[in-house]
Amino acid sequence: MSVSAPVTNISRGSLHDGPGVRTVVYFKGCGLHCRWCHNPETLSPKKEILYLPNKCMHCGGCVDVCPDHHKISGNDMVYLRDGCTACGACAEECPTGALSVCGELRTPEDLFEEIRKDLHYYAQSGGGVTFSGGECLLYPEFVAETAEKCRKNGIHTAVESALYVPWQNIERVLPFTDLFFADLKIADPEKHRRYTGQDNARILENLRKLSEIHGNLHLRIPVIPGVNDSEEDIAGFAEIIRGLGKGAKDVELLRYNPLAESKYLFSGRKYTNFADSTQTGAAMESLRLLLSERCRIPCFYI
Repeated sequence: MSVSAPVTNISRGSLHDGPGVRTVVYFKGCGLHCRWCHNPETLSPKKEILYLPNKCMHCGGCVDVCPDHHKISGNDMVYLRDGCTACGACAEECPTGALSVCGELRTPEDLFEEIRKDLHYYAQSGGGVTFSGGECLLYPEFVAETAEKCRKNGIHTAVESALYVPWQNIERVLPFTDLFFADLKIADPEKHRRYTGQDNARILENLRKLSEIHGNLHLRIPVIPGVNDSEEDIAGFAEIIRGLGKGAKDVELLRYNPLAESKYLFSGRKYTNFADSTQTGAAMESLRLLLSERCRIPCFYI
């Protein structure tokens, strides 16, 4: 019997998630709950309903099929999330896409059929597929099966992970993964717990092991204003990076994304605003230089 996993989105044409033109598969579910997450709809592994108020035409179709969770109040439709089973009846009735189901169960077989549609772009650009999230390594059997199919068909494979998973999950996908992206959030363990819900001991242990046995590991640090961008934070990152094996090739500093607020609204979650705009090039260059001086691998930002 084939395994299955919840997928929120399949994004085609990405240029920043590995070499060439990529198809990025976003899985639903994550062991961390970063307060700055720019894909909050991927945090829970459970299927859920997304509601986009700006698309709603107040036709009342959702109220007809599910009056317990949809109400018309004046000129607004109110979606009551408590107790909703995300059966999807309201989304099927919605003519504008204001209501949609997030978290479609896929199998490796049907996901591979989606991935292989872009074979021409992979061949022309040296691209491939990137498994992301949420946390794709919550589903190691699924990722391994799909990645194996890709490798057998000449498709480059990449995994993007926060590494907050059991080591055996990582081991399962290693034989079929050409490239790893590993996220580094915060160096200090207590601060990491405060902002993500977990300390980083498991993450760092997995990172050290992975850097010793996989020859193509790339680090990513999301730079969050006032959270992990001080000189002390950078020094902490550098200390971690200096202790890694030769498989760690470089580190990319990711600018803060201030545009995720609408996703929190759509998924009914509380938004935390760390800054009204992303960092300037000058600010990112300053951080890059500071990190470069202290660690032993190339550092860059986009």
